[in-house]
Amino acid sequence: MTRYFLIAAAALLPLCSIGQAQAQTASTAQLESQLATEACQELTKQNTARPLAQLSPTEAMSTLQQTMIQVVMKHPQEVEKIMKANGADPSTAMREMGQRVATKLGADCPVAMALFTRMAEGNTGEASAADLSVSPEEQPLLIKLSTDICTDLSAQDAKKPLAKMPKAERMNLVQAMMEKHMKANQAALTKQYGPTFFQDMERIRAMGVKVGGLMAKQCPTQAAAFTRP
Repeated sequence: MTRYFLIAAAALLPLCSIGQAQAQTASTAQLESQLATEACQELTKQNTARPLAQLSPTEAMSTLQQTMIQVVMKHPQEVEKIMKANGADPSTAMREMGQRVATKLGADCPVAMALFTRMAEGNTGEASAADLSVSPEEQPLLIKLSTDICTDLSAQDAKKPLAKMPKAERMNLVQAMMEKHMKANQAALTKQYGPTFFQDMERIRAMGVKVGGLMAKQCPTQAAAFTRP
């Protein structure tokens, strides 16, 4: 189970929005502060060796991912204990922890902001043709994912218009839905992309771009809401 948490930390933190999450206990807050402090110290060392602002978006994401793996691996028992005590779904609990650690890094660690900036620049850039190219083999699975996410987004849009939500709320929503349907299709994704897929941020990102492209065709109104400021 500890290994699951480490993978979740690596996969979810670089993608999380810096937004609100559920309140944490004192022990959780202490651990998160420690994780943020240790991550900042490591990033500061790396910034001395090579300015983080010079990294490509992909390198920035990989750097943050590897740094978080490193600091979380120093506290596997503490992380697992808190996740179990939380009582929430592990992916949800880790995503919320990731949001809070990212917020601490953004507020207290200037060098971390260089990474967030580089990652944001990568997210706003145009995807390559290769990223958007869906092979015949993966098409059924990706269409299912995009259809299921579009169905959920359409239902949510009917209850509360996505366009009227703050950007952070919109991004948290689509992230949660993507996680939900990736988890529901974990076996199929592993079969399609291999046993190491959920540990490879670049492949997850590429798959997400493809799903986003399909969503733009299947539910253009809802998908467009996530491109607004």
